[in-house]
Amino acid sequence: DASHELKTPLTVILSNAELLEGAALPEKPARWSGNIRCEAEQMRTLVEQMLTLARADNGVRPAAMEPVNFSDVATECVLSFEPVAFEAGKPLEDHVAEDVTVTGDRDRLRHLISILLDNAVKYGAPGGTITLTLERTERQARLTVANPGDPIPPEHLAHLFERFYRADASRGEKSGFGLGLAIADTIAWEHKGALKAESDAASTRFTFTIPLRKQDREEHTSELQSHTRISYAVF
Repeated sequence: DASHELKTPLTVILSNAELLEGAALPEKPARWSGNIRCEAEQMRTLVEQMLTLARADNGVRPAAMEPVNFSDVATECVLSFEPVAFEAGKPLEDHVAEDVTVTGDRDRLRHLISILLDNAVKYGAPGGTITLTLERTERQARLTVANPGDPIPPEHLAHLFERFYRADASRGEKSGFGLGLAIADTIAWEHKGALKAESDAASTRFTFTIPLRKQDREEHTSELQSHTRISYAVF
């Protein structure tokens, strides 16, 4: 309720700030209006994130659960983040299996991947390569986003998906509210999937698993069985 009530005044503040910025104000007032707009946009982002989590708390699942080509979604996210990663001096590579189909909400799944990529760009080591991998197992699609950097201590790793949790200061001050990973975890839950984090000297890895669409799972099983029969025949 609070999130809904806050959205209207924030929209009004943003609209007025944009009108002021277009009114050819002197330099100092123009800077003030710019600050108002910037802070209001941050508040709107926070309110939207809190509303997303509140809906999940109330057991509200996405309305549009349909077949989704997860391979296409992952590739789209990589393409949209390549300029961001390049600007940060962190190459972005992807290894995406073709035609991995799941059942879900395309926009929500895209949001989850974007959160993981954004996190990797923020916290990855300078010059380190960020890698997104999408694989198909027998029953699941498995997406992993990895980045090199200082390992996250175990005492922090267990709390990364908690709301408003921020890792220790050694990772540096980064923009955000500590809600991104909590939202990603919520999206995983909505899709009957799981999100986990691992970190060591080699890299920090976030892995999202989601059930394959039934038809895709059956086709993959059939392919495996066919491959096994061929292998035995060759042997």
